[in-house]
Amino acid sequence: MAKEPGELKWIEELLPEEGYRRKSMFGGFAYYIEDKIVLLIFESDDKRWNGVMFPVEREFQPQALGKFPELSPHSILPKWLYLPIHTEGFDELVSDIIREVLRPHSFWGSIPKPKGKKAKSTKKKADDEVSVKLDTRRPRMFSDEPAEDILKKAKKISDLKNLGAVTEKQFAKIGITTAQQFIKLGWKKTMKKLIEYDPKHRHSLYAYALIGALTNTEFTRISDEEKAEAKAFIKSIPKPEKKQKRSRPVNKR
Repeated sequence: MAKEPGELKWIEELLPEEGYRRKSMFGGFAYYIEDKIVLLIFESDDKRWNGVMFPVEREFQPQALGKFPELSPHSILPKWLYLPIHTEGFDELVSDIIREVLRPHSFWGSIPKPKGKKAKSTKKKADDEVSVKLDTRRPRMFSDEPAEDILKKAKKISDLKNLGAVTEKQFAKIGITTAQQFIKLGWKKTMKKLIEYDPKHRHSLYAYALIGALTNTEFTRISDEEKAEAKAFIKSIPKPEKKQKRSRPVNKR
């Protein structure tokens, strides 16, 4: 049983009064608003479990990390973004993030998968189907499809790893409506188009997501060389010049 929050108790005051419920989880506390888990608090001597976590579905993580680069996918629970308590400006960051969490239609938070008999029966059915379809004469890793085959089959943007419905809408605004269009164009030209359309895309994490989509890799797991190339490319794109305000002429009498 987790102990009552101590140093981080104040964070509960940022949540809607009587609008959340709390549940013990992993030695800390998880906070729910309706059916969505939006926050986890941990207090421990272990630096991996001493701070706060914000659940964010993987397709939205580039946006979350772009806005709050102090966050990082948790080393054990990568679906959740972690902010250690010793982060500089911790209090202000937590307050700013929770404001984003509480916005209407926010992408922050995650709805847990249902448990119980229905979930178990669904899992058993899936296991039965897998046991029939898999060729058990070879290790499972060798039966996975190569990235090239997955890319060939992809039709919608959301068929690709790291990219979801939100990205699909963003791509449509720059004239990319199919996965094959994106694959043919490549991540660099796509990034340039996205940045020209909206400068908020000027962040290496967006590039990581696109590179991962073209290699069927989680955006947090692309190689260091690919990350370095993404950062260099973003820096190479010139920023638009700020328009100078014209001063009003002084009327001389």
